[in-house]
Amino acid sequence: MKLFSFDPADHRDHYAQNGWAHIKGGVSPEFLDALRAFADESFRVHEVEGKAIAGRKTQALYEAPEGVDFPGELFDVIAEICGLHRPTMTLSERHIKAYDEDAPPEPIPHKDRYASQVSIGLSIVVPDDSRLTLYPREELDVNPLNVSAAYLEGLAPERRPEEALRGIEPVELYDEPGDVMMFAGNAVWHARRKPAGATNLYLKLNDFNCDPLGEDPASAGLRQASVEAAENGDLRERVPILGRRLDCVSRRYTRDWSEAAQAEMWEDSPVALSAGDLELLEAVDGRKTAAEVLSAISGEDGSEALRRLARRGVLDLL
Repeated sequence: MKLFSFDPADHRDHYAQNGWAHIKGGVSPEFLDALRAFADESFRVHEVEGKAIAGRKTQALYEAPEGVDFPGELFDVIAEICGLHRPTMTLSERHIKAYDEDAPPEPIPHKDRYASQVSIGLSIVVPDDSRLTLYPREELDVNPLNVSAAYLEGLAPERRPEEALRGIEPVELYDEPGDVMMFAGNAVWHARRKPAGATNLYLKLNDFNCDPLGEDPASAGLRQASVEAAENGDLRERVPILGRRLDCVSRRYTRDWSEAAQAEMWEDSPVALSAGDLELLEAVDGRKTAAEVLSAISGEDGSEALRRLARRGVLDLL
C-alpha cells in the first residue's frame, strides 16, 4: 500500500518559493481508508498525553498497518519536496488528532516544537469551513524549544502572534479528506480555524536526528545499537551525531560563580559536560566519522568521552 498518489517533483518548486505546499487528493485512496479505520477504532488504545501534548483534541499515536513503508516513503517524498538530508531524517511526531466539539473556533496561532522542521497534515475528516491558516512570510524565527506552549508564553507582548500578526492576511488552505499539507512547522505561525470535529494525521520530522518524544519507530533500535557500539565496538568508522533525546546544551553559573555545563536530556537526568566534552560535541556535524571528529579536537581522552556520551544518549552512533 502506498501512502501518496503524487509525484513529489511536481511540488518541489512551489515549496521552495512559498514555504508550504497543499496537494489536493495527495493521500492514496487505500491509505485514506486505512487512516479512517484507525481513527474510528484506535483512540482508546493509542491515546497519548504528556507535558508536550496540549489543546482541546484527542490524540492517538499512529501505528502504520503491515505492508506500508512507513516512515520510509514519507521520508523519501518530503526529502525531495523540502530539500532535506535523507540519511538523517527523523520522525519526531506521529499523532492522529480529533478536535473536540468545543474547540475554540479562532485559536491563537502557534509554532510547533523545535523538532518539527517540517510539519505534515493528512486530512481525514474536515467539517465545512474548517481550514489551516499559515503565516509563511512573517515572523519566521525558529521555535528553539520542544514544548510549543513554552515558546508562546516566553515571548514579549509585542512579539506574540496577536500583536505581531495584526493586520496580516494569512494563507488559508481549505483542505478536504485525502489532502496533504506541509510547511516549516517550527518557524511558521499557524492554526486550524473552526477545528471542531476535524480529524487529521499530523506527522512532524527533521533531518537533524531529533526525536524528543521517542516516536520514530527506529529510535529504540538506534539507541541500543549506539550503546552496544560504545561498549564494544571499533568507533573509527562510526558517524557520531547529536542524540535523538538531547534537548539542549546549557551553561550556567553556580552560587559561587563557577561555570557548569550540562546536556539536557528530554525527560531524563541531565549529563554534566567538561570543557573537552563541549569541544567534542561542537566538532560533531553528523557527517564526519568518529576518527575525523577525534582528530579535530585537542583532548587526549576524546575516544573515552565519545563512548561515555554515546552511552548516556547525548550522542548516537550511525
